[in-house]
Amino acid sequence: GSTNLDGCKIVPAMMMGSSDDEGDDSSNNNKKRSSETMLLFRHYGVRLFGTSVTWLLWDIAYYGNKLFQSSFLIALTGEDASLVDITCASAINAFVALLGYYAAAAIVDDPDCGRLALQQTGFIITGTLFLLCGSLNDRLSSTWLVVMYFGSSFFGQFGPNCTTFLIPCEVFPTNKRALCHGISASAGKMGALIASILFNFVGEKELFLFSGYASFAASLITFLTIPETTTLDLYEIDKQWHKVLSGERYEGPASDPKHLSFYERNQNRF
Repeated sequence: GSTNLDGCKIVPAMMMGSSDDEGDDSSNNNKKRSSETMLLFRHYGVRLFGTSVTWLLWDIAYYGNKLFQSSFLIALTGEDASLVDITCASAINAFVALLGYYAAAAIVDDPDCGRLALQQTGFIITGTLFLLCGSLNDRLSSTWLVVMYFGSSFFGQFGPNCTTFLIPCEVFPTNKRALCHGISASAGKMGALIASILFNFVGEKELFLFSGYASFAASLITFLTIPETTTLDLYEIDKQWHKVLSGERYEGPASDPKHLSFYERNQNRF
């Protein structure tokens, strides 16, 4: 009888010990994840800022255009344009944008171009065309204005609308890539929300100017914060991350200046 009682005492004690161990393991895992996240932000935070803010700024320009496309086209073609004229212009604009997307797909892996140059150049050209449409709205014929607007659609697709979602897939370690891409994409949707609200309260001229300013700001942030990864084996970023976790210094292709952003090169981040 005493043996059974002893057994009853031992089993709960063992169960309590197991529960304590599981609690300790869970606490340690949480601390480890928190520590890794802090290291991620410390070493890749500038890249995350760059991918997030450029996506946000691009979606202000892009969704501002798409949600208010009729306002843009009326501003370019004139108030007396018929519904057929607006519809035809919209269809041509969509076709031109599609050509730009296919052109980006054809050249994005070319080492002579790459993601960084494609995004930065696309922002600059698109921003320039938007600013010209806004500032010369009352000086140029509607034909020239529409051609410039079509050009902005082409270079928007042949650049940032391709690269703003591609770059966050490549500039972070594999096991943190989904987190960083999700943050960047969320920032982009915030940009779309800002555009859908802000563009309700500005005039036709300001629609173009805001889109142009957003594109130029995104170009500058791209130059400062985003590295070029076109010719980089992405496994090297994982090796770099493992060195960061172990407190060691990484020496390899991922720390080559040509694969670092302007900020990282000047701050000697890696």
